[in-house]
Amino acid sequence: MNNCSEKNDKAKNGSPFTMILGFLIILILFCFCYYFLNFLREIVSKSISKLDAVVIVALITGTVSIITMLISKIVDYKNKRQEYLTQKREEPYSELVKMYYKMIRKNISDDIYTDADMNDDINKFSEKLTLWGSKEVIEKWNEFRKNSMAGADKVNNIFIFEDVMNAMRKDLGQKKVKKGDLLSFNINDIDNYLKK
Repeated sequence: MNNCSEKNDKAKNGSPFTMILGFLIILILFCFCYYFLNFLREIVSKSISKLDAVVIVALITGTVSIITMLISKIVDYKNKRQEYLTQKREEPYSELVKMYYKMIRKNISDDIYTDADMNDDINKFSEKLTLWGSKEVIEKWNEFRKNSMAGADKVNNIFIFEDVMNAMRKDLGQKKVKKGDLLSFNINDIDNYLKK
C-alpha cells in the first residue's frame, strides 16, 4: 500500500532526472533564441547601413500602414460582431421585460396571465438565451431561476432579476443603473427594501 502511494507521489512531483532534463531544455532554448536574435540584429544593422535613408523611411511608413490597417480591420470586425449580437439579443431580452410587466400587471389587476402562459414565455426566452445570451445574462438568469425554485427570499430574488435586466441593458449598449432604479418603476416603496 505504501509503495503505491510513493509511486503516485513520484508521478505527481516528477523524478529529479525529468526536472533537470526539463530545465536543461529550457536553458538550451533560451540560449538558442538569444544567439539567434543577436545574429538577426547584426544582419539587419549591416543591411540598414547600406540602404538609402529614403528606402528606410519607405519601409517604416509601409510597416506603420500595414499595422494601422490590421488594427482597423480587427476593430471593424469586433464592432460588426457586437452589432450582430446586439440585433440577435434584442428580441429575447425584450420578451423577458414584457414578461416581467405581465407579471406586475397580474399582481396589480385581474389581468389573466396564467402560470402556463408564464412557463411558456420562460421556455421561449430560455431557448433564445441559449444561443444569444451573454455569459453574464445567462449566469444571472440561472441564479434567479434557482432561487425562485428553491423558494429563496423573494425580495432578494427580485433584486437578482434587476441584475438580469441590467446585464441585458449592458449587452444592448446601455449603462448599468443603480440598484433599485429599474424596480422603482413598479415598486413605489423600493427604498424601504434597499435599506434592509
